[in-house]
Amino acid sequence: MLRVVLINPPQRSSYPQPPLGLALIAAVLEKEKHQVTILDANVLRLKPGEVASRVTDADIVGLTAMTPTVNAALTIARHLKKAKPNLPIIIGGAHATLLPEETLKSTPEIDVVVKGEGEQTIVNFLRAFEDGASVRDISNISYCQNGKIINTPTASMTLEPDSLPFLAYHLLPWQRYRPHPPHGRALPFVSMVTSRGCPYHCSYCSKPIFGNKFRAQSPERVVEEVTYYKKKFNIKEIAFYDDVFTLNKKRAYEIADNILKKGLKISWTCETRVNLVEKELLQHMKRAGCYAIAYGVESASPEILETLDKGINLEQVEEAIRLTQ
Repeated sequence: MLRVVLINPPQRSSYPQPPLGLALIAAVLEKEKHQVTILDANVLRLKPGEVASRVTDADIVGLTAMTPTVNAALTIARHLKKAKPNLPIIIGGAHATLLPEETLKSTPEIDVVVKGEGEQTIVNFLRAFEDGASVRDISNISYCQNGKIINTPTASMTLEPDSLPFLAYHLLPWQRYRPHPPHGRALPFVSMVTSRGCPYHCSYCSKPIFGNKFRAQSPERVVEEVTYYKKKFNIKEIAFYDDVFTLNKKRAYEIADNILKKGLKISWTCETRVNLVEKELLQHMKRAGCYAIAYGVESASPEILETLDKGINLEQVEEAIRLTQ
């Protein structure tokens, strides 16, 4: 058993969101019998130096970072290594996945970069670390050895969506999170991601880093998790942060159907595209408690939409808004 501390770096935000990626990794590692702590510096409003001072009992530390938070994450790593020179530090997330060599070169305090979807990779890495074995045969990592950066082979490490454990909200100060408008009509709330992958190719989006193939949990599995959170935390609302919640309209309809059949009486919101909704589906989602949908419109300029490769037009935008009102 290893003592693992997972850190979400701070950023400026009026609506701090739960670090769902870390919450899932924590749940996976708990199944592996590791002792896991999540330190969410964002919601706790901690500075990088304050984060490091709170890591008092760890065998290994994991950081996550997107580009807006990477400087804070790397600063935390420097503070940690200064205080604990032998503490192994790994980092994952979109920024490190895109720029593993730059990350390692800029911050020698980082020992390993985990690339792509990290759940299985981190499990494999910790098994090797605990056994004192070489990490050279572990796919999807980068590390520095004798002054040379090693990039191990890339391999598919995706797990079956229905096999994933429930998010480790018990390790988070979940009552302190606040959803972005239009989400958040009822509190307390939690958020979930029930699918991965988006087949669209918007030019600005980082999601293709993790693959375009759409993979989703079954409607039954989704509602089982919603039911668990409602019973354990007495939540009043769920924010579904799937990239395209209604990509599979039949699945979205069945999720709403299962919520109704369970009598959950819960408010919920989701995010999707304007070309992926229809009247009957929206009506059924509303009956099941959905009161708001965030659409990725980005612009009212046809030229800009084309430049962004959105694959939508203003007629679709207007129709989706009309149906949703």
